[in-house]
Parts: sequence; C-alpha cells; structure tokens
Amino acid sequence: MKRLLVLLALFLPVSSHAQTDVLRMALDTMGVSPDSVGFRPSLISNLANPSDPFRLPYMDDLLAEPLKLASFSTTMVNRYAPYVLPDSSHMGGYRRTQIRLPAALIQMSAKNLGLDMGKYGWDYSPRLSDREPLVEAVREIYLARNQPLGSVTPYDLPTFSWSNFEGRIRDQVGKLPPAARKPVARIVAVLNEAIALRDDAIRNIPREDLEHIYFSTTLEESQCDAHTFDKTVYDAALAFDRNYMIFGAMKLAQVVQKAIDTLRALGLEQSFRADIPTPAGRILLSNGDDDVHYPQDCLLLIDFSGDDTYLGSVGSSSPSLPVSVCIDFGGDDRYRNDHERLYTQGAGILGIGMLFDLDGDDTYESVEFSQGCGRFGVGLLLDYDGDDVYTSRSFSQGAGLYGIGILHDGAGNDLYRSVYYGQGYGFSLGLGLLSDREGNDRYIADDTELNHVGDETPKHNESDAQGFGGGRRADHTDGYNMSGGLGILSDLDGNDEYFAGVFAQASGYWYGYGILHDARGDDRYRGVFFNLAGTAHFSLAALLEGGGNDVTDLVMTCGLGMAHDGSASVYLDAGGDDTYTMTDADSRSCGLGASLNSSFSLFANIGGNDTYKPVGTCVAYATSRRRGAWSVGMPTTAIFIDIGGEDTYEYKQGRNNSVWLQPPDPETTNIRAVGIDISRGGITFPR
Repeated sequence: MKRLLVLLALFLPVSSHAQTDVLRMALDTMGVSPDSVGFRPSLISNLANPSDPFRLPYMDDLLAEPLKLASFSTTMVNRYAPYVLPDSSHMGGYRRTQIRLPAALIQMSAKNLGLDMGKYGWDYSPRLSDREPLVEAVREIYLARNQPLGSVTPYDLPTFSWSNFEGRIRDQVGKLPPAARKPVARIVAVLNEAIALRDDAIRNIPREDLEHIYFSTTLEESQCDAHTFDKTVYDAALAFDRNYMIFGAMKLAQVVQKAIDTLRALGLEQSFRADIPTPAGRILLSNGDDDVHYPQDCLLLIDFSGDDTYLGSVGSSSPSLPVSVCIDFGGDDRYRNDHERLYTQGAGILGIGMLFDLDGDDTYESVEFSQGCGRFGVGLLLDYDGDDVYTSRSFSQGAGLYGIGILHDGAGNDLYRSVYYGQGYGFSLGLGLLSDREGNDRYIADDTELNHVGDETPKHNESDAQGFGGGRRADHTDGYNMSGGLGILSDLDGNDEYFAGVFAQASGYWYGYGILHDARGDDRYRGVFFNLAGTAHFSLAALLEGGGNDVTDLVMTCGLGMAHDGSASVYLDAGGDDTYTMTDADSRSCGLGASLNSSFSLFANIGGNDTYKPVGTCVAYATSRRRGAWSVGMPTTAIFIDIGGEDTYEYKQGRNNSVWLQPPDPETTNIRAVGIDISRGGITFPR
C-alpha cells in the first residue's frame, strides 16, 4: 500500500536541483514563457458568456493557465484517496474518525465542483429518545407530515386493517433484537432530516414542474448540437439549491455508515422480519431466507443476510419517495430493473438515493438512471467487496446531471458495462464519479452495437464516458449555452482494461472537464476520437497513469494528449514499458501532444522503454485555422516529453535522446510545438 501512495504522489509537482526540469526546457526551446500559453475567453467576443451560471468556477482560470491542469487534476483525485484506501494512517486519526467513506465521497465531490460545504456531516449523530428510540423516530416522521401516529394509514399494505396503529408498529419494532433498534433509529431519524433538506433544495422549483423534470432527458440528449430544448428543466437547474441537497446527503451517508459499523459488529443470527409503514415510505428490516424484494416504496430497507433479489427501483428516489436507502449486509445478490425511465440502484432524482452492499459477488442490471446517478439530487452506490458485474445502457455508473452521482467499489475483479453517459460522466452543474479501490477491472462503454452514434463518425458510438465532462453547446442554435460538468474515473490498483467509443477516457466538450486516473497496474486502453485526454471546444481533460506496462490503442483519430478549439489536455504516464498505437486512422488523425486551433496539449511519459506507433500528425504537432483575435487570445501549443528508457519511434518524427521543434508558421508566432526525448530529468507542474 505504501507503494500505491507513492504512485499517487508522483502526479504532484516534482523538482530536484540535480535534475533538468524538462517542461521548462520545452518552453525555453519554443521561446515562450509559462504565462503565455493560456487561453483567455474574455478576449474573444464571440464565445459563450463568461458569466454563464453553469460554468465550473475554476474553468476559465485553468484555460488561462493550463500548465496547472496536471497538479489541479491530481488534487481532485487525491481528495478521495485517504478515505478510499484502507490504510489511512498517514492522514491522522482526526479526519478518519470525523468523516467516513460515504460522506467523504460526497463532500469531496462537492469540493471538486467548487462548492464550499465546510465541515457539514462530520461526526454527526441525530438526537434520539432514550425510551423506545425507533418507535419515537418513526413517530417523528408522522409528525413532520402533520399525521399523528395512528391517525391514518399512509397507503395500502397487508396491514391496512390495523386499528391500534401505534401498538402494531411497536409490535413490529419488537421483532428486532434490542441491540439493533438504536442504530436503525439513527438512520430513521436522519432520513427525516434529509427529507426536510431535500425540500429546501427544491423550494424554488414550481411544484407542478417536478414530475415533468423527473421524466425529461431532452437537455442531456441534445448536449452536442442543441437540437432540442426544455425550458422547464433549464429554469429548474438554475433554481435548484445544490448545497441543501448535498448537505442532506452528507449527513445521511455519515449516519448510515456509522450504523452499518455498529450493526455489523452485532453479528445478528436470529431470524426476523419487520415491516413498518410511514407517510414517507416503508421501513423494511429482514434477516432470514433468500428474499425477493420489490422495494420501490421503501424509505429504508435493510437485509441482513441471504442471496437476495431486488426488482425494480431500489435505494432510489421517485416523485412519491424523496429519499430512499437500501443496505444489504451479505450474500450474492441480484439487482434487476428492466424498465426505462425508472431510477434505481442508488439514484437521486429531485432527491437522495443510496444503495449499500457490503459483501458478496453481486450483479447489477438496469436500463438507465442508475448505479450511482444524481440528477437534481445525489445518488450513491457503494459495493464494498466481491467480484461484481454492473450492466446498464446510459446515465449510470457514476453520472451527475445537476447533481452528484457516485459509484464506488471497494474490492474484487469487477466488470462495468454501459453504452453512454456513464462511468464518470458530468453534465452541467453535475459531477459523476466512478471509484474503484482495487482488483483487475474491465470498463466497457460498449461500441459493438451502434445505437448512440454521434456526429464525429458513423462507425462508432458516442460514449461520453470514463471521465467525461460535457455541456450544452447552443452558440449556433438557440443560444442557451450550458457549460459542462466534471466526470472522474479513478482506479487505484489492478491490471485494468478500458474500452470506449467517441469522447471518453478523459475527455471534455463545451466547458466540460474529464479526468481518468489509474494509479497502478498493467493496463490496456482502447479509445476512439476525442479520447485518452482528447478534448474539444473550451474544455479540459487529464489522463493520469501511475505506472505499469500499458498498451494503448487510439482508434481513428484525435487523442493521447490532444486538444481542439480553445481547450487544454494533459496525458501523464509515470512509469512502465508502454506501447502507443493508432489504428483505423483517417485524415484527421493526431495526438501524442497535438493542439488544434488555439489550444494547449501536453503528453509526458516518465520512465520505461516505450514504443510509439502513431499515424497522421503526431508527436508534437500544432496547427490553427484561427487568426486575428483568436491567435492573440490563445496561442496553439503542443508539447511531447519522454523521460528515461530506450524508446522506439516507428514514426517519421521523434528519436530517442533528441529534441525536435516544429518549423515556425510564417503567418504567426503563436503556433508552436516541441518534442523532447531525454535520458534523465523531471517535471515541475505549477500549482
């Protein structure tokens, strides 16, 4: 584990008086200063409004100072690592005891969106009654909705004929072992608080619009060329108060994890089943056989044992269920949903949805809006152990749209399969995070069946996945631009495989920001067009590879540290004998440090005997059709660096232990590219 921590640190700025700073050497070779490679949108009058309310708060600064992109992106992923890694002694006991993993994932995601959440959620526990804490916590749910306990049956259940409602609920609570009642009561109490905070978050959205928002996807589907527009959802995105929703989710996640730790330590053996109705949803507690659950109306579902099956919506909000939590303590479980437009498996839509699975080899199957999806809300799926399979089509596996969506897997050899909008996907005002701590994993944004073809090529799906941030571009249509969000895929250990179509694996579109971070292992990548740190239209991308003998194939064109149209991309590999190829190339092929049209790109490989087999215009290439104000607003700069090793270049440009400089453009001094292969040196990335 110590080696893993060192690999994470490799992406922090490094310098040594005994080494050549190769990045500074590259800038000096081109005759440029560090502060002259950035893009300044304010100088260009025909760009999207710089005061766009959907803009990430640091976006314009990073475009203006792209040399900071590497360290900034490293800070993003390193925020999660102390809580994700099992050995967190290096961070001290204070934080570890103050904030637990689920709440930390939410809080650090809020920080990465530029939100100031303070210390909300740290070491929080709701107040409970000493006498019958679970009964009293249920009573508070009724009172919060002006329904005195026992006055009304909230919905039809087999218990609809109860006359002594309070007494019957007390009987249900009595089925639980006494030691389990207080930790469950804590969850019930904080669920009530989370619902109130959720209501605060949507207070400025007209109530008659909520159901429409729940089912609408037109803004997301139109993001590239703005073919359609939904004014109701657009207005709701501006009215939505993310801080209240995130605050409620942090408190809920903190208390749930503390209760899980307590309940797990009890080692409950006796069989029981309790079903408690409330006006905010059912509370279902089960310890016994292999169950089949239909939990779409469950405020809280806890299953303590067995190989269980969950059908339909589980651990997800809905128009009638603003907050929902499901906890499964063990067994090889199956989560299955075959219905479109049904949020499930840890999805928050205008609310909060959380699914916790603590052990077992589990299978998650859904269509869309699932497996850690936050849309006008917070969605969280945490699977702590086991060899798991995640299958979906879209908006899943860490997808944030006007909210936060997180999928975290703690251990096991896992398979993630989707088609588009997932595996670390962030749309406007949103963050999507897919976090995997360890195991040999496969990430597939399926490109075999063409059912989501975009504008770039008819041969491949547009994935928008695996660390992708995108927004709504409307400068050429209705003018309702929406700057993009933040997508992160972070894998901390294992020999992993990444396969995707167009726009994936650290990519951005229209002021979006994508990060793919793989800290360790011999990995394999296959990407297509604006991929592998390839980005377009005023966006940011960073692919951070911590080491290992990697094989990377860019299919068709545009990637491997490539930026287009006012963007910035960095591709960093910190060690190993790596191979880079480009197949099925067309006339647009470029990468390995390539910049087009007032952009900045950096490809850097540190250590190892590497092989480069590109085609097209690569290995330090810059060009621009922009002139005039564009050229002043941002030069076009491309840098290729390889430090150490005996490298092989099967290409017209590049040679071991040499420096090459692109010939100057006779029309402008602001188009420049340099390649450096050097035996020793380091890189200092400014903060």
